[in-house]
Amino acid sequence: MEFELYGDDSGARIRFDPRTKLLVFFVSCFLSLSMHGNLPILVVGTLQCVMLTLSGKQALALKCLASLYVILFIRYCIEASGEQGAEAVVSVCMGLISLFVFFFPIMVSFLLLVRTTRVSQFLSAFQAMHLPMTLVIPLAVLFRFIPTVQDEWSGVRKAMAFRGISMTPGAIIRHPLLTIEYILVPLLFSSVGVMEELAAASLARGMDSTRKRSSFEDIQLGGADLIAISLFIIVAAWILAFRASGMSSL
Repeated sequence: MEFELYGDDSGARIRFDPRTKLLVFFVSCFLSLSMHGNLPILVVGTLQCVMLTLSGKQALALKCLASLYVILFIRYCIEASGEQGAEAVVSVCMGLISLFVFFFPIMVSFLLLVRTTRVSQFLSAFQAMHLPMTLVIPLAVLFRFIPTVQDEWSGVRKAMAFRGISMTPGAIIRHPLLTIEYILVPLLFSSVGVMEELAAASLARGMDSTRKRSSFEDIQLGGADLIAISLFIIVAAWILAFRASGMSSL
């Protein structure tokens, strides 16, 4: 899966504020520790997929929601059957399903954050949050560094293929030292150069200036953001309240 840090919200029906998406991400990470039953993960997952749909990622939202329903249906069938069958197989299946349920809200909220938010929107949101520039500048370099390294990695793979060097997992496992020599060394050297260039570009744009910077991005909380924030806070309070009361079904 490729994580597109240069998000695209051109097809969005509603453009959520990046701060709303950040809040959804952190709330989802926190709730993933408290959600064990089917109902809470269904509620949170459905809300996240609705936000993905409104943000213009209908196909991605459908895939995520379909995979969630399939996995939860499989768990329901296993639990309804009384976990009959090979004990080892059932234990492995339930363990994998539990991992999926744990990581699902984290991954979907992360996809919502990175697939629908441009880097410039991130930076404008950070400035609107009055974060110190000593934090904003490294984040600006980081956000632009990761997709650039992906391009460098693609270039290294093409160069190795042109020279007849296999890049299959089996070849990498059989020859780990050659992998370091042919892949990691050129990738690290190019990454160092890219990092220096990105840092210089950020400084050239005045990121280190103490004066307030203008932006083309219109970052402000709207009605949809307030509704989304309210829904997630209500759902979080509901889940935590039931967990505190000892309701094991949640």
